[in-house]
Amino acid sequence: MKLSILAAMAAAAALAAAGQPAEVAPPLAPQSGPIPADGYFEKAERVAEGVWVIRQGEPFHIQPIGNVVVIEQADGLVLVDSGGSPGSGRRIVGLVRKLSPKPVKAVVLSHWHGDHTLGLSAIRAAWPRLEVIAHRKTAEALSGKPMSAYAKDAPDAGKTADFMKRLDGFEPFVARQVADASLAPAVRAGFERTQREFYRYRADTRDLYLVTPTRSYDDRLVLVDPVRPVELVHPGRANTEGDTVAWLPKQKVLITGDLVVAPVPFGFNAYPADWAAALERLRGFDFAVLIPGHGAPQRDRAYLDRVIALIGDVRAQVGPLARQGLSLEETRKKVDLSRQAALFTGGDPWLERWFKSYWADPFTEAAWKEAKGVPIEQGTG
Repeated sequence: MKLSILAAMAAAAALAAAGQPAEVAPPLAPQSGPIPADGYFEKAERVAEGVWVIRQGEPFHIQPIGNVVVIEQADGLVLVDSGGSPGSGRRIVGLVRKLSPKPVKAVVLSHWHGDHTLGLSAIRAAWPRLEVIAHRKTAEALSGKPMSAYAKDAPDAGKTADFMKRLDGFEPFVARQVADASLAPAVRAGFERTQREFYRYRADTRDLYLVTPTRSYDDRLVLVDPVRPVELVHPGRANTEGDTVAWLPKQKVLITGDLVVAPVPFGFNAYPADWAAALERLRGFDFAVLIPGHGAPQRDRAYLDRVIALIGDVRAQVGPLARQGLSLEETRKKVDLSRQAALFTGGDPWLERWFKSYWADPFTEAAWKEAKGVPIEQGTG
């Protein structure tokens, strides 16, 4: 659901601002002129021979762009994920062309979230014959309710306009944070970066539409190549119903999508017990490099183990409270994730804010629903 993070925050901001006069929100900087973006733009990094990751730089971005992995095979390139907007997709096309003269023959979508799928229109425009591959449940989500707000396979000016309206409430919210002298300096600086990035994001999302998969699989699919075969594996539902991880056995590179996200995980609409089991399955891969859905490549199991422990901690605290009959709000008040927050944020107040919003609050809700037997449904992208 991460493409809707700005829209969700805008709604929360509107509620928080109820009754406040409009003038408390100073206008944002004009859109004309250069837009500095502090790590907003993607850069390519080689992780093995013929394998690169394209990702955002630090620090943490409120509206993230998913990592894109480029894998060179004999007859073309395979990408895992596509960026989060047409603008992101165009930058990815430019970077890919610098890495290899070969065409992109396939794009694998690790899951349905917009920050991993909505750059695909620009990539397909550059390589019209490419194949789009996803797990069957991801293909269903992309064609169905979770991504129903977006035009499918061709532009639609009306739907683009509707999407842009979803962003409108975010501007005064960010402006209020920038103007709030009571906030910690690191938090205000984070919102100042966000303010600049927001205009870039608006420009990047013009003519937004979704390209849907042309091929799906259920459990395992191998993209054969003599040097860099790619095994697509569904480890079970976890972050979404249709998560795909990609394994390069000869290079020992494991590409996880949002099963692993750094520096703080995203916990929206997830399946806690299944996610923990899927991560344990990832531990069984003899990887030398793990490429998460967001964040830098990892070369050990330390962060993976930390996420497994985090999921276990939340479930251990939330389950008994939910089964005792406590409401979600009552449960949230009793759950203490301060030790885990410190491990993931290192005391950084900017990260602490988003650990709560992107992990503690949504994942506590998921664990509460799990314990109560309430169905967990995928949100909107």
